[in-house]
Amino acid sequence: MTDVEETQREAPIRRSAKRRRIVKGAWLVLGDGDTTIYCVVRDISATGARVKLSEMMQIDGHLRLTLSDGETLDAEVVRHVGEEVGIRFTNGERPSLAPPPGPMEDLLRSVMELEIEELLDRLDALGLSKDESIAHTADTLHKAHSDLVAMLGNKVGPW
Repeated sequence: MTDVEETQREAPIRRSAKRRRIVKGAWLVLGDGDTTIYCVVRDISATGARVKLSEMMQIDGHLRLTLSDGETLDAEVVRHVGEEVGIRFTNGERPSLAPPPGPMEDLLRSVMELEIEELLDRLDALGLSKDESIAHTADTLHKAHSDLVAMLGNKVGPW
C-alpha cells in the first residue's frame, strides 16, 4: 500500500451528509442585513454549503445565505480559505437543493420521532413510575434514547 492510500484509508470522514455539486448564485447577508456579498454556491448538503466569494475578503460568524430562488438559510462560517467559505446551517431546516436523506439520516429521524417523553409521561400519569423497577427501566430507556440520538446525530450532523 502506498503512503497516499494509507493516509486516505486512515483519514477521518469529516462530512456525514451527502453533498450535491451545484453552481448557483447567492448572497451572504451579514449582521443586521446592511452588508450583502455576492457568491456562488459550489456544493450544498443538508448541513451546510461551500461558497465561492466574488472577491477575497474576511468574513466570519453568523450570517444568512440567500439563494437566487429566494430560499434563505441561517448559517455560521466554519471554514474560510481564500475566496472559499464553508458554512454550517444553523436553523435546522433542510435546504431544498440538498440531496435526499441517506439511510443514516432516515434512521436518525425515525429514532427522534419515537415518542419517548410521551411514554414516560403516561407511565407517570398512571402511577406506574412509583414502582422502582418500572422507574429504573424508564430512566434507562430515556437515557438510552438520548444517547442513541446523540450518537447518530454525531454521525449524521444537524439537518
